[in-house]
Amino acid sequence: MPQPEWEALEREVRDLAQRVAALEQHTGLIPSAQAVASVPESSPDHPLAGMPAILPIVGRALLGLAGAYLLRALTEAGSLSAVAGTAAGIVYALVWLAWAARRPAAERLKSAFGSLTAVLVLAPLVWEATARLRAISPSVAALVLLVFAVYGMAISWRRNQLVVSTLATLATLGTGAALLLATHDVLPFSFLFLALAAACEASACLDHRLSERWLVALAADLAVLLATWLVTNPRGLPLGYATIPQDWLLAAQFGLLTVYLSSTIVRTLLRGFSFTTFETLQCAVAFAVGLSGALRMAPPVPEVLPAGVMLVCAAACYLVAFLMLEQPGASIRNFYTYSTFGILLALGGSRILLSGAEAGWAWSALAIGCIWAGGWWGRFTLEVHGGIYLLLALVASGAFQEAASLLLGVGLWPGERQVALWSGLAAAAASYALAAHYGRADGEAGWWKMPVFRLAVAAGFVWLAAGIAAGALTGVYHGIFGAGATHSYCATLRTAVLAGLSLLLAWAAQRWNRAELSRLIYPAMFLGAYRLVAEDLHQADKGALFLSLLFYGAVLMALPRVKRSAA
Repeated sequence: MPQPEWEALEREVRDLAQRVAALEQHTGLIPSAQAVASVPESSPDHPLAGMPAILPIVGRALLGLAGAYLLRALTEAGSLSAVAGTAAGIVYALVWLAWAARRPAAERLKSAFGSLTAVLVLAPLVWEATARLRAISPSVAALVLLVFAVYGMAISWRRNQLVVSTLATLATLGTGAALLLATHDVLPFSFLFLALAAACEASACLDHRLSERWLVALAADLAVLLATWLVTNPRGLPLGYATIPQDWLLAAQFGLLTVYLSSTIVRTLLRGFSFTTFETLQCAVAFAVGLSGALRMAPPVPEVLPAGVMLVCAAACYLVAFLMLEQPGASIRNFYTYSTFGILLALGGSRILLSGAEAGWAWSALAIGCIWAGGWWGRFTLEVHGGIYLLLALVASGAFQEAASLLLGVGLWPGERQVALWSGLAAAAASYALAAHYGRADGEAGWWKMPVFRLAVAAGFVWLAAGIAAGALTGVYHGIFGAGATHSYCATLRTAVLAGLSLLLAWAAQRWNRAELSRLIYPAMFLGAYRLVAEDLHQADKGALFLSLLFYGAVLMALPRVKRSAA
């Protein structure tokens, strides 16, 4: 069945209505004005039909630009001085921005075009007055751009006209970046971006977040990073760039850190908001750019200054995380973010101040303290941090590498890092003793149910103990048979240590119900097998190979029996 042609039917009805209206007018039934009004302007046949509503708005914007060009013409003709013309243009742009912000919320298009007119007036004006006419200095240009952006934020607040603040901010960022590159004067525009970042963060703290917040942060990061590179690169400040005093650069570096730390503290602690991805990443970037830049300055800033800042911030993060945020109802995301920043800052600050061995001792002390405090107050996260401190301490001091050389390599006793080896063993033993004392007995629970940190601490202790045992046995061997004795039997002794370690772990795990020790049995056997294939099979003395195979095979046979008897 054919469908009716609705458009044709609509046209016929419209024509009929117009004819009836014309007849009524001709007969005098209705006045002519009412007949004219009977044909709506929205009708396709109306003379104004199809005229877009945007045209008057565009026309108003063009009139605004015309006013700007009139001011420029007066300035070029000498009727206004360059300074007066520039000042008049700035005021003119601010007036247009204020008009855009006063539009009702329903007139978003008018607000957008009014803001765009203000931007098109101000940005070329400031550029030309600074880069070409030299009517204003880069510092004054940066101040004008800052006033323009902050003014846009302020006047857009009441009616929530985000388009006004967004366009003003983007214009400030773009013009500031262009002038930085054109004038080669980095500091004024670096402080412009920092001040703009402070304004955006203040707005965010009052729960009036701006969509361009991340772009402002990126501009501030890059500006401070560029200033730091210009001062610290080996070739010195490039030709044509304005001098960058180190005091001002240091103020910019710490200013970047202060802005985003203050904002994060206010939002997460005072206002109760959760960390956002932006805030987490930006805080990390601010620490990296600000503190690493300060360390690279020449003459160097005393290392104690950035390191002290990092350690103070680390202590503050730990206190906030475990005293304020590990409470019912607190944001779990904030807790983990603050505690993670705490351990990273503690590691970074202590590593700046201390050498590898000294940092290893400090981290060993932190490991013991964290595991004890975490166990005493029931703070599992603190215990995990203790395990991380311990493993990093073993690597930084060289104890881990020395044990690997004695156990898996061809290291001779005594090795190069005896103090680190024994101090690492003591720290690992104390840490594991505390972890085992405060940890519950896991029995035969799966490894995924067992605290990973306890397994890692146990592995560190067993690794160092096995390395010292292998080193001591090979040292006794060479002490008895002389330094020139064949090394084939040293390989056998190292393999025997790994195999015997498996038996010892099996017995201890069952005897004291330590699930983490039972999980280390098969890694020890795997390392023993690795030694057999990679080292023992290639020894010249086949008697040593016979002993290695005999001992390893005997342990494989005895291991199940030891586990059953211990049970």
